Amino acid sequence: MASDINNKRPQNLLLVALLIIITLFTAFHEGYLLSISALFWGSLIAGFSISAWLALSISTRRLLSLMLGIFIIEYVKEAIGIRSRLWTYHGVGGHFNFGVWAWVLGGLVTYTLSIRVVIRLIRKLKLSLPGWLNPVILILISSLIPLTLGDYWIGAGGFFWSFYALLLIAGIYTSVRMEFAVFAGIVITAWIISNPSEYLGSVSSGVWTFTHNPDYPPFFLLFGCWPLEILAQYSLSAFLANEPLDKDTF
Repeated sequence: MASDINNKRPQNLLLVALLIIITLFTAFHEGYLLSISALFWGSLIAGFSISAWLALSISTRRLLSLMLGIFIIEYVKEAIGIRSRLWTYHGVGGHFNFGVWAWVLGGLVTYTLSIRVVIRLIRKLKLSLPGWLNPVILILISSLIPLTLGDYWIGAGGFFWSFYALLLIAGIYTSVRMEFAVFAGIVITAWIISNPSEYLGSVSSGVWTFTHNPDYPPFFLLFGCWPLEILAQYSLSAFLANEPLDKDTF
């Protein structure tokens, strides 16, 4: 297995290079380059570096599956958020492809840090719960969305609720099949990465802005929506790559 991954490192790094090119091109094409703050640039550079690190130790099939799965989920999410007027992108013509590719990068970073750092730390701390509690915890987490939606209730409609209900159902199905350390690591990493990512893109750079939150991203998005999205990205990539849910966590 190690030799197979070694043989695929060049093509994995090429995929990351293509991601960099597409992300920067869409930033230029859609008029976002001048909006990106120094801190956001720093996060993009760090994200590209972490993605390259991931590319050195992952199968090409899983890397491609991650990129595809993240892109699909985030494109749908961004389109629904814009349609529901939960947030607005400020590029040429309101285009948001740069945002989606930036979220592909963010998803790769979240995946890498979860499997390489957070999940391993939870295992070392010997924190464990029965697997059947994972979906219960996930339901409690998802309940934060309606409980903290606040002024966004007006915009959130059928598409919004259907999308996150689908992610919740998929999350329940997959989380019960995960070791607690894997499930908890994904959720915790999602919470950690969500705050700086959303802040740097919105408040710091103004690439997008939240309708009712000019100073900090909304709570429901950071702590309710993000775990559902990241869990779906993780699980969908494993399914597409035909790999176990815990394959790359040891």
